Amino acid sequence: MEWPREELANLNAVRLGATSAFSVGQFLERLDVEDRRDVLRQLSTERAAEVLSEMDGEDAAEVLTEMRFPRAVRILDDFEPDDAADVVAELEPEVRDKLMSSLEGESRSNIETLLAFDPDTAGGIMTTEVDTAHVDMTVDEAIAVIREFADKHEDLHYVYVVNRKHQLKGIVSLRKLIQSSPNQKISAIMRTDINGVCTPEMDKEQVALLMAEYNLPDIAVVDAEGTLLGVITHDDVLDVIQEEATEDMQKLAGAGGDEDIHDDILFSIRRRQPWLAVNLATAFIAAMVVKLFVDQIQALPLLAAIMPIIAGVGGNSGQQSLAITIRSIALGQVKEGDSRNILFRQAAIGLINGLLIGLLAAVMVAFFGGPIKLSVIVLAAMIINLAIGCLTGTLIPLLLLKLNQDPAQVSSILLTFVTDTGGFFVFLLLGSIFLL
Repeated sequence: MEWPREELANLNAVRLGATSAFSVGQFLERLDVEDRRDVLRQLSTERAAEVLSEMDGEDAAEVLTEMRFPRAVRILDDFEPDDAADVVAELEPEVRDKLMSSLEGESRSNIETLLAFDPDTAGGIMTTEVDTAHVDMTVDEAIAVIREFADKHEDLHYVYVVNRKHQLKGIVSLRKLIQSSPNQKISAIMRTDINGVCTPEMDKEQVALLMAEYNLPDIAVVDAEGTLLGVITHDDVLDVIQEEATEDMQKLAGAGGDEDIHDDILFSIRRRQPWLAVNLATAFIAAMVVKLFVDQIQALPLLAAIMPIIAGVGGNSGQQSLAITIRSIALGQVKEGDSRNILFRQAAIGLINGLLIGLLAAVMVAFFGGPIKLSVIVLAAMIINLAIGCLTGTLIPLLLLKLNQDPAQVSSILLTFVTDTGGFFVFLLLGSIFLL
């Protein structure tokens, strides 16, 4: 996006420094790469790294690629290891190799370690910079080590206690450390019952649930031998929650999970077009169902006026169940063996709501002069289609979960297909049998 040059010229390091890194990053994502570079030139390497870490990984990688090479290396070296890995993963191979070979040994090693993990797992979002103390240290020695950490890390909640093999043995809060005698051993004051430890293979959504369950500011990541690999901080988990929530919302409607409002037009078209084609195919199937009853509709045109009502209310009922089911799955409330009970409850909800709404619809049909038989048919069709909607809105995400697929993926389109087709068929079939 081209931005007016006079507005960019009015930006200065003072104004940029007074604005949060997140806000600056969001602003830069709306500019073209040259304008991004012009803005970032006014910032120190440390501040530029903060801003780029708040941007989409692909956008940040594009900016880094177009920078002067020495500055790009310095900025990448100032990244937190997990943020650096996200950006490096988006670089072209030749650029990635060149930058990585110029990094210091520790920085390069940290990034390479993180790149080995799936980005959707705990290992992919953890940072390898961990505040640790040895189990045989005294409190005074541990505090001396922490003073060094404080220069590098803004948020320090726990000190992770490890042995000489770097295996996690316990944690000590800063408060406990300060209150303890200087000559006490860390092993005497540390907690060994550590909640919320995860493996690097754990899905990042499960990590978020784990952090919420124990109200933790960060979570330790350990391998099968108990070796401390890194920690996942609360800000990274907040990013996961936001990302997953917005992604699911977009996938429900068949939009791209990684699409945003400022994306390139062709990119958005590629993400949406396949599911629009699926939607078109399902709509034609629903139209074919209506075509089967064209003679009956011609004989009683009132059927054509009422059938969208049956389909629409059934679809809304299904959307309610769909939203509740996907939210429950996301919060970890759906356990193994729950499916039968969940489906039974949703079917009951659909039947009861169908009865109540169907009675209201039947009264309205009679009020507008429809025959009594038509009112009864509307009642029956409403009960059946609302039950179908609730069952389908629950069954689709549960089935996708069983198949290890995203429960939100195109669920809304499939639900609309079932409630439209089912609603048309049930209502027109009942009308054909009992009215004609």
